[in-house]
Amino acid sequence: MNEENNYNRTEAEALARAEKIRAIRKAVQEGRKPEDADISVRVRSHEAIPPLRPVRRVQNNAEDLRQPVPYGKPVKKSGKKKRKKKKTFGQKVRGLFPEKGDGALEVIRKIVFLISIIAIIVCGYLVADYYIDLWRNDMRNNKIEDIHKTYNEPKREAKIEIDENGVPQKYYELRLSAQKLIDINPDYVGFIKLPTINGDDVFALPVVQAKDNSKYLHTSFTGSESRAGTLFMDYRNHFDEVDAKHHLAVKNSDNIVIYGHNMADDSMFGALEEYYNNVNYYANHPTIYLESRYEVYTYKIFAFFIIDAYDKTETKYDCWNKINFSDEKNFYKFVNEAKRRTIRTNDVDVKYGDQLLTLSTCNSLLGDNGRLIVMARQVRDGEDMYSGTENSKANPNIKFPTMYYNIRKNEHYDPDADFEPYGPEK
Repeated sequence: MNEENNYNRTEAEALARAEKIRAIRKAVQEGRKPEDADISVRVRSHEAIPPLRPVRRVQNNAEDLRQPVPYGKPVKKSGKKKRKKKKTFGQKVRGLFPEKGDGALEVIRKIVFLISIIAIIVCGYLVADYYIDLWRNDMRNNKIEDIHKTYNEPKREAKIEIDENGVPQKYYELRLSAQKLIDINPDYVGFIKLPTINGDDVFALPVVQAKDNSKYLHTSFTGSESRAGTLFMDYRNHFDEVDAKHHLAVKNSDNIVIYGHNMADDSMFGALEEYYNNVNYYANHPTIYLESRYEVYTYKIFAFFIIDAYDKTETKYDCWNKINFSDEKNFYKFVNEAKRRTIRTNDVDVKYGDQLLTLSTCNSLLGDNGRLIVMARQVRDGEDMYSGTENSKANPNIKFPTMYYNIRKNEHYDPDADFEPYGPEK
């Protein structure tokens, strides 16, 4: 009993000291002298003092005396925390892959992450490879254009000779620039330019012709593999084919057809998209220059439109398959069908006997089926090359392919609307 009583008294004295310290602090905060604080503490008898739990021991230093730690609050251990060992680069990389001990969800997360990384790398490579290929193709075409410019000659006056039968024949002389390009590629048949009205060229590219329409789809002018390919003339066309006597060996085709890819950087025939996208483009680019191995010809555009290359309905118009016209009726039927479809109308007249030029490239309006066609006719001797191109207007009644109207249900073509045709029907 005495031992318990002594223990309680010790506890009471400790409490009294703590109370004394608090009283002194309060006096200082209130601006009073510490000795004015009421710090009298009576030690009650052991009967009045409730039993207390042992006081937690604290470090015996000055800081602990000034700020006693409340009972029950854990004391911070002195010393620095143990740092985690940093992972090496190899360990970090290895951690991206499923490891032993990973849960099912963690394994799935890592697999999805790795597949995404692979997809990004592959797509990045394909995009980079595509544009690098276009850059290489552009460099090749620039070199070819430089050769053409260096050895190009002005348009010659036509020479007429009388053959052994007494018939006048035009004398064709190989152009020096053509000879230089034939030396690079014997399939070279011409050079095409799309000029602006101020004389600058949107593109200036060589044209080749093979025994089929597939060879140059992905082959450059120099023979290397290329996504952009080379502009090529339809293999069925005849275009200034000259014999050993420098006379025309066979009559030129009525409709010269040239194909080219529509590239993302507007190279090759990519610029032709502007005829559909830009209402002012035709006014600034109404003509085309096409140079054969022997002559330079100018064409004025009279129609540009969208077709479905695989159309089997009543709107079918495979204009690339019409190389020659059997008679006047077939000719006008062909050009009037183009006029019904043109995005913008103009005052260019087209007559039977005019040689036509058809440029064909891909167009995304109808997906993989879409083709953009630009159609022109040769400028006649003594004719103003811009006559009839000045006042183009939006066509209010465009004849699109059936596939177009299947997509756009609210649009339609009116076959009975006013229409001014080319030819005798006019």
